[in-house]
Amino acid sequence: MSTQSTSQSTETWLLAKFNKLIAKGLVIFDENYRTVMCTDQELTFEFRILNSHAKKPLAPVNPQQHAAAQHQGCRPGSDIDVTGYDVASIGDTHFLTINKFPSVRPHYLILTKNGFRRQFEPLDFDDITAVGRVISSFTTRHLAIFNCGIKGGCSRLHKHMQVFAAPEKFQLWPDGEVHKLPFKVFKRQFRNGLPPAQELLTAYQELLREAARALRINPPAEGQPAVPHNVVLDKKWIVVIPRRSDKWEGVIANAANAAGMLGMVWVGSDKEVNNWLERGPTTVLTHLGVPNKLSKGRFKPKD
Repeated sequence: MSTQSTSQSTETWLLAKFNKLIAKGLVIFDENYRTVMCTDQELTFEFRILNSHAKKPLAPVNPQQHAAAQHQGCRPGSDIDVTGYDVASIGDTHFLTINKFPSVRPHYLILTKNGFRRQFEPLDFDDITAVGRVISSFTTRHLAIFNCGIKGGCSRLHKHMQVFAAPEKFQLWPDGEVHKLPFKVFKRQFRNGLPPAQELLTAYQELLREAARALRINPPAEGQPAVPHNVVLDKKWIVVIPRRSDKWEGVIANAANAAGMLGMVWVGSDKEVNNWLERGPTTVLTHLGVPNKLSKGRFKPKD
């Protein structure tokens, strides 16, 4: 990132910028959000009800027409308004900006400077380099997520990743044994912290091939859209989650992104929470992802 953002005060400076934009009303964050905790089939879920999410844009119905439009306040080709929100350049290819509709304090976006790059593309070396630089710059634990394609829960088409402060009390499933989860999660553990970009990219690409096999899809040729998937990354591990769908029986895409697949479900109303609870949160995730036969019957999705 820029000289200012690579200093030891990175975290403090970015958080101050985040809070300043909230105070100005430019960043729409529900300070009084509510949480609903539940345990379903041995998994813990945290539902975060943010009234601000009622204003958050949904996934485009017609991605091609949506991508071709020129959106106000956006770079050419982009559908993410960053005017007044961008805070740092990350090399020649990416930049860091504040998330206009944050679910966490703080919550950032890493976007490609080329507004024509798309969210259905797989991560490449430049993406991995950018997110590694951002994650490494924080002293406290932060997570990076990537929602690949509409089935992966993305709501914007301009290629981007999200970075946010990791929850302090909520147990992150990738910290444990992911083979016991009821849906397939592919993981690589880092023994000595975040590896160099090329090593991290290789690990991601191997996991992505596993995700394609789980979906029974041939790995796409170079330049073709990636199989739908989620990525979650921190300094300890990277996980890839294959996705079959972004919705199931009334549970919609925005609440079923990578964070949702970790049990951190961000919604805009009590009705959305009830949609999840009525169907069983673990059952929902199993339908959104790929059922895991290796869970040895510990988790049995409801019909």
